[in-house]
Amino acid sequence: MRIACVQYAPELGRVTQNTERVRELTTSLKPGQVDLLVLPEMALTGYMFDSLEEIASLLEDPYAGEGATLALASELARHAQCHVVAGFPERASPRALEELGSQGQHDARIAREEVTGLAHLPRVERKAFNAAMLVSPDGSLVKIFRKHFLYEADTTWADEGGGFEYLDVPGLGRICVAICMDLNPYTLESEFSRYELASFCEQHRVDCLVVPMNWLLPEDEIGAQTGPNEPSFATINYWVARCMPLWMPGLCQPGHEGHTTYVVACNRTGVERV
Repeated sequence: MRIACVQYAPELGRVTQNTERVRELTTSLKPGQVDLLVLPEMALTGYMFDSLEEIASLLEDPYAGEGATLALASELARHAQCHVVAGFPERASPRALEELGSQGQHDARIAREEVTGLAHLPRVERKAFNAAMLVSPDGSLVKIFRKHFLYEADTTWADEGGGFEYLDVPGLGRICVAICMDLNPYTLESEFSRYELASFCEQHRVDCLVVPMNWLLPEDEIGAQTGPNEPSFATINYWVARCMPLWMPGLCQPGHEGHTTYVVACNRTGVERV
């Protein structure tokens, strides 16, 4: 499988400008050159919104054919003749609400009474979701995946998705799309060794785990890198640690040795609201 990630610095709220920037970055892609194109979490809107009111005008409903992200993802998919994954803020349409907790979703959250801190719990319920769409090479919407574990910045406007999911996709195999904080322990309070997302992928023999991200640079690395394009090895090592069940076959599901899962992390670059 050939995969390309679009990693750039979206400007908060500037959807038109961000759309043009993604077009510039993908203009050289030729039809059939890649099988999967991945954009970051909240790819066209930026990420740091303080309230539902602030982000309300940018919410999208792909089921109704609405939104800049669906329009761009469909354009890119048709142009490159590939599947596209793109993060976006989703309006809680009736269909989206119907899908919460539907069959096939795995709810990996620990009980609320086990959570002592409230920073990562939603403050606004059933209004919007931090989501990612999968679009087919013909430009049609295949599926919407919703962020299951929220980061503190999400809680000002988004609700929790119903659970982790996978989908069997011709040409891609069994794919799971999760979003950023989904790779962490739930609310950062469940046991590290639960490996919620990776264990789900191992149990269901997922072929490709795709994770659009707005992952923070560790505080001790801010200003310490030699250049803006230098990787954060501490971050990469942490991602690897959170995926331990996938590179230690049989750790959580004995008998699953021999299955390979590819992990695709597409993180944005740049800064917001500093």
